[in-house]
Amino acid sequence: MIDPRAAPPPPAARGRAWFMVPRLGGWAVSAALSGLMLVAVLPLASWASTRAVVVGVLLSLAAGLSLHRPLLASAGIALVLTAGIGHTPAPASTGLIASFVAIVSCAAHGRLLCSILLSVWLVSPPVISAALRGSSPEYIVSETMLRVVVLTAAVLAGTWGRTMLDRALAERERRIADLAEQRRAIARELHDTGVRAMTQVVMLAENASRREGVAAPDAADFARIATTSRDAAEELRGLLDSLREEDERPLPARRDAEPSVTALLEEFRTQLAEEGFAARLAIDSEQLELVDRTGVLRRCLGEIRANLVRHASRSTPVTVMVEQRPGPPRPEVDLAVWNGVEASDRRGPRGGAGLDGMRERLTAIGGTLAVRQEGRSFLTRLTVPASDEMTPSR
Repeated sequence: MIDPRAAPPPPAARGRAWFMVPRLGGWAVSAALSGLMLVAVLPLASWASTRAVVVGVLLSLAAGLSLHRPLLASAGIALVLTAGIGHTPAPASTGLIASFVAIVSCAAHGRLLCSILLSVWLVSPPVISAALRGSSPEYIVSETMLRVVVLTAAVLAGTWGRTMLDRALAERERRIADLAEQRRAIARELHDTGVRAMTQVVMLAENASRREGVAAPDAADFARIATTSRDAAEELRGLLDSLREEDERPLPARRDAEPSVTALLEEFRTQLAEEGFAARLAIDSEQLELVDRTGVLRRCLGEIRANLVRHASRSTPVTVMVEQRPGPPRPEVDLAVWNGVEASDRRGPRGGAGLDGMRERLTAIGGTLAVRQEGRSFLTRLTVPASDEMTPSR
């Protein structure tokens, strides 16, 4: 992960970054390139001589290797062409194509000086061979100009590709830095508004519960307000710390001593009772530890409770039904919450940001969410799959 606070990487570091970029499909592309060149060169080289076949095979293999090891492949191509001076060569196109691919790859890997020197070297052997064979001066000049043009184009093409890569890396670094600054700005604003406001609510509720003449039920309500606000403030502080971190990992779920599924459901029933609901809990089978999934279930139960407080009828019991299903592909907990709808609530329960958030959380771990209203009855059903490290609850 690139640190947005760090300076742009030096050329050497950017060169190393190139090797972390997928190389056009890896070695399979290198093998395909070598295979295509072998198919093209072997029929023609076999009519010339055995030496021409060997040279053609070596040049074809070096062309494929150049996509991953450009310096080694370029040096190999130059040595093969140099060793073939004065002998019957492989078809000229093979050496030219192999040289072009090697020089492009060398320049694209950030070895510009080496690519230029290799280009000069790779121009010489074919020209010397042509002169030793007694070719006409016009042919030698045209052969030299062709190779100079092709290899110069190879250097320019590789340099252009390298420039495009550097620009893409620089743009990525800029975007990461901008994103990190936005995260820090959001964290600052939320701290200065949300956390301070909840802290003030805690202080007001605690002071109100200690006042003289406050009835015991009212004092208990103030204490609940203070406890809820304090827990929310602590969770928000943890999320703000995650926003300030310089990484791209998702925000961590709550991991501090997560209770079992059964304990979460009992806590959910107790909270509903405190809100004035008659809650019934039906567990069809022994529950499982969801390991890393209890944090998601806690969030979903919190959203369900908030919707019940806003929209549900307290005269109708809330029924919570839980079933453990073995799968496949993995065991999962199927939870259904049935409640009545307050008659004065003309809007009725409907999906909003909270339900969308539940659905996104569950979808991220392979779970599902379904809601349905029939008359004055409302059903919320969700499935939470167990993680791969599932263990039976005790």
